[in-house]
Amino acid sequence: MVYESSPGRNASRNDWRRVPDDPDLERDLDYELDDWEVVRTRDSGPDRLMFLPADEEMLRDEAFVLADDDAVCNLEHQL
Repeated sequence: MVYESSPGRNASRNDWRRVPDDPDLERDLDYELDDWEVVRTRDSGPDRLMFLPADEEMLRDEAFVLADDDAVCNLEHQL
């Protein structure tokens, strides 16, 4: 992943140093939080989780994540 401090410009080491140790995702990193639905899949293999965006436009653009169940954790429970 590349952090961009402004559109089209990769961040330098100095840009990274100015980011707080515990940055606000939206204000400091320009992330936009979004709601995604989680669907558990069961195949002949291991359990997997499929993450689907609530925004239909994103879904049409084939935005989704498929991950093994044991590769995902709830970060709220890790604190």
